[in-house]
Amino acid sequence: MESERGFSLLEVIVALGIGTLVLIGATDATFGMLHARATAAARLNDRSALAALVAAIRSDNETATGFSIPATDSAGAANLDAHAFDLRTRDAATGERVVEFRWVAADATQPARVLRSELDPSGGTAPVVTQSYDGITALSARSVSLSALASGGSDGDPLFAGASLHDVTVDLGDGATAGNALLAVTIASAHALRRLRLANLAAPTRFTYVLQYTPAP
Repeated sequence: MESERGFSLLEVIVALGIGTLVLIGATDATFGMLHARATAAARLNDRSALAALVAAIRSDNETATGFSIPATDSAGAANLDAHAFDLRTRDAATGERVVEFRWVAADATQPARVLRSELDPSGGTAPVVTQSYDGITALSARSVSLSALASGGSDGDPLFAGASLHDVTVDLGDGATAGNALLAVTIASAHALRRLRLANLAAPTRFTYVLQYTPAP
């Protein structure tokens, strides 16, 4: 009768060691895959939020006749870092309409975000928040003169190099300005960055169109 031989202690230890290494490798691969998926999802969410905010700013700017970077935002906080800006529309039918985009830091309950609010120019009613764009880590705005595009500085644009550009400024009161200055907006999320240069609806271009008829009329 043949005797049955069991595993030696050394064989068991070696087998356990190999199994542990395989398990650790599988665990690392699983965590790596989950981390990659979470990172990709976070980047997609950041880009989606940023794209939605850019679309909203562009949409409001289509009817804006001026802009301002007020000394204080609608919450009463100092705006020294230009984290808030207003887009203003004036017409005979509706009077003045003001839309504010304001960055708010993260707190215990909400992430960093940008709030779009509609303001009462007379100050008679409180600002009305109409939209929140979560995940925006920074927002800043500044005015860029049109003539700066022809300069070789950081605001220069090769398209306008050497051009004779004339600055036009119209004071709308309350710190608001119309004219051909551009509103430069920088928006950041954890995984994306966008820079916009916005010209308002009333910006004079000083373009001249010359028509030549062949044959002459």
